[in-house]
Amino acid sequence: MYAIPVEKLDKIDMGRVKWALAFTNDSAEVDRIISLPFTVFGITSHGGVFTSQGYVDGTHLLIAEEGDGVDAKAYFVEGNVHTIVDPLKDVAKSIRKEMDVPSMLMIFPTLGLEETVVRTLDDAFYSRVRIFGGTAADNDFSGDWWTFTNGKKTSSGVVVVAFKSRNPLLSTFHAGYILTKKKGTVTKASHPETGGTVIYEIDGKPATEVYSSWLKERGFDISGVVEKGGIIPFEIAGLNPIARKFGEDIVVSHVFEVLPREKALLVLSYIKEGETIYHATATDSFLVSRTAVTVRKSLDDYLKVLGGILIYCAGCIAPIKGRLNDIANIYSRMVRGAPFVGAATYGEQGSLIVNGRIMNFHANQMIHTVLFTRRRG
Repeated sequence: MYAIPVEKLDKIDMGRVKWALAFTNDSAEVDRIISLPFTVFGITSHGGVFTSQGYVDGTHLLIAEEGDGVDAKAYFVEGNVHTIVDPLKDVAKSIRKEMDVPSMLMIFPTLGLEETVVRTLDDAFYSRVRIFGGTAADNDFSGDWWTFTNGKKTSSGVVVVAFKSRNPLLSTFHAGYILTKKKGTVTKASHPETGGTVIYEIDGKPATEVYSSWLKERGFDISGVVEKGGIIPFEIAGLNPIARKFGEDIVVSHVFEVLPREKALLVLSYIKEGETIYHATATDSFLVSRTAVTVRKSLDDYLKVLGGILIYCAGCIAPIKGRLNDIANIYSRMVRGAPFVGAATYGEQGSLIVNGRIMNFHANQMIHTVLFTRRRG
């Protein structure tokens, strides 16, 4: 495997390329990417792309060749939450026909479709296949995001990639946050068709009242947003998600918007009434350094890393602006100089092993990595 910027494609033998993953923060490049003469898939990223040279502008590809021993089949589904379920079931049938049980699924959805995609595919494979991925992003939350593969692109849909590898595929899904002592039970919530959860009450009290009190104890004041409504600044929300516990791990959710009339919070993942939620927190340094922990949990000394994929939450970009090159450098060092690409995404999908079984999630403000490997010797 190797990683290169798109402008250097003319210097390689394209006939040897088996497949390529592409991340770009330039939506104008998408048409060029999908016209490439080999299997390619990917998404647009927020603000830049993580590479061995740092967090940089442009389009970058992770390229696999025949000798890497990894097959990839990409499927394109366009639609909304009402129309994508049946096509996704058909995709699962096609994957089973071609690969039986794949080594892993990667998904690249657009905003609001993540829960539907994860649940549909997880059910189709009876929770036997780990699912990882990231939600397409743009540079300014204007809606100029794209998921794409093999001549097709959409701003509302998903690309599903089935991997089959003769060597281990390593993967980790990590929160990057720690829990505070503040917690409560969601006592009233709803789930809009556009995705996510509106939390109206925590422990029977207005959700905005509870959450703002949690933040106030840590020196953050969102009283203006609570009164007028709107999006909570990423500099605050990025350091103060809410979390749920699963075994020894946590899954975090971005508190995205305040609905002032309802005194409610909009979060960008699915949370049910009756679930216990915790206030999670981090510092900018902690969010950077946890990149190393994420990779370390995957590494195996008996395996050589051929290439890597980094997915990092775009909601964390604002609190750590100025240290994004550090994330790229830490990741490069941890994968021992192996080629990689990384995207900053508007949602993260990943897998935990809880009580010995696979649990696949959509969440926010998470870090995850997929490593392609070969056994040493």
